This record gives sequence, C-alpha cells and structure tokens, in this order.
Amino acid sequence: MSCARQSIAPLHAFLRECIVDGRLAPGTTLSQVALGRQLGASRTPVREALRMLQEEGFVEAEPNQRMRVASIDLAELDADYAQRILLETLALTMTFDTFGPRERREAKTRVTAMRRAARARDLETWFVVHAEYHGLLTAGASEPPQRQMRALSDRSVRYIRIAQRFAPESWSAAGDIEHPAILEAVVAGDRDAAVSCLAHHLERTALRVMWDHEPDHVPEAVPRAMDLVPAGPAPWPVAEEAA
Repeated sequence: MSCARQSIAPLHAFLRECIVDGRLAPGTTLSQVALGRQLGASRTPVREALRMLQEEGFVEAEPNQRMRVASIDLAELDADYAQRILLETLALTMTFDTFGPRERREAKTRVTAMRRAARARDLETWFVVHAEYHGLLTAGASEPPQRQMRALSDRSVRYIRIAQRFAPESWSAAGDIEHPAILEAVVAGDRDAAVSCLAHHLERTALRVMWDHEPDHVPEAVPRAMDLVPAGPAPWPVAEEAA
C-alpha cells in the first residue's frame, strides 16, 4: 500500500478493494495514522474514506473510536443474498425483452472466459468476468436498483473470497453448469426458466458460502426470498453441504 492517494475517492476505492479481495482480513484494525503513513495521505481523506466504508458496511467502529474491517456476519450475508435473489430476478425480467443477439454473444463470451479463468486458477479475472456476466443479465433495470445490486454483490464477494480458501479447486464447478443454464433459458425465450435458474444459482451460492463459514448456520432470509420467487424445484442437484 505505498503510493500517494491524496483525494478521498481513490483512497475509498483502494481500501474497499483491499477489503473485498481479502487483503484486509475481517477484524483488522484500521489506524488512520498508520494508513495515512502507508498510503502517503493526510488523516482527513483517510478518515472520510473510512466513514464511507462504514456506511457501506465494510468497516465497523470500535469503542475506542478506531475502525476495523467488518467481521464475518452470516445473518448479514443471508439478508444480502435474499435481497439479491429478489432484485436480480426482477432485473432479469426487465432485461429479458431487450436481450438481443449482441447481448447473447457478449454473455456467451463471458461464460467461456469464466471457464478459462477457472482452469487457470485466475480468480481476479474470474470475478471481473463474473460481475460482467451478471451485469448483462440485469442491465435492463434502472440505476437505483443497479446501485443496490452492485453494493450487495460487492459485500457477497468478500465472503466468497474468504470461503474459497477452504476449497479453491471446487468453487467453479457449479458455476460451469449454472451460468450456461441461465443463459440458455434466456436465449430460448423461457422467462420462467431463466428466473428459476438465476434464483437457484444465487440460493446455491449463498448456502455454499454460509456452509463453508459455519456448517451449523441455519439461514432464514434466503429460503423466504425463494418462497417469493416462482422458481420451482432446483434445475440441478443440490450439494449435500448446502442442503
């Protein structure tokens, strides 16, 4: 972390990235003085960047007024994925009628790129392409829900990046089946199947991440969100650890 980042926006973006990708682990104490020294910035922009991160849920205030990276909170993750299920399936229905040949080609390119990145164990590229793929499926929504979906996705990624350390080689297997299945339903013009595939994809990911962090955790929000989505039974086998 050694380059000058005097303005608030680059500081915020840099620290946010460090939290999301795990370079700053949950529970890490964030000293304004130490961060300012490491980043070559004064305390004022550092303090403002930390305040913004606190508003986004990435940073928590300690009793001594110091900040620390937000700890693992599976109730938060459960709620985040429940919101993602509802918002992203809604956004998919808003995108469905304008998902033309160009969008289909771009989505297929992303599916291929994810597979290649997974085989190369290039997690950085995989996460970038994965976000682009989901962005194509939900592009028809207006900017307010887009902002919400980006924020929820970023918080989810932090948990996924940590969970991947438990079984890094198994993480892409389910996505290799589920991402093409969603796209195939969209290309076929089957709105109900597309919504079902996307909802179950998000549900499966949520349950897998929660199971990896705490096998005994019982989610509450995700099952309720699935009850509100006309998803039907899962279109693929449910992993035992996520059952």
